[in-house]
Amino acid sequence: MVFRASPQLGPGLEDVYDDPAVFDAQGATQVSPQLGTVERGSDGGEYFWVQATGDIAATNTTGTQVTMTFATHTVDTGSGGFYTPPATAVATGKFCWVRRGAWNANPA
Repeated sequence: MVFRASPQLGPGLEDVYDDPAVFDAQGATQVSPQLGTVERGSDGGEYFWVQATGDIAATNTTGTQVTMTFATHTVDTGSGGFYTPPATAVATGKFCWVRRGAWNANPA
């Protein structure tokens, strides 16, 4: 199991979420994290908080490769070098972390 190695609060790196939430004990009223937030995982990988613009099938071991649109921090199936969590499908409109490079590979 990969976990965030930074001191940020927030959603787990291997989970998919229906709606973003506020992970802030200080009374914030805006969703946290914001799309495009970058975290470092305990495996040394770099993770980006994104929203799916299409249904993304699950792929065991490596996760499914996706292409990220950086202007909107959205992803869809493609060859962009980012990967969804292994063995986890991501439906259109859902939120998740994508890893730069496959989950079973050394950090890119």
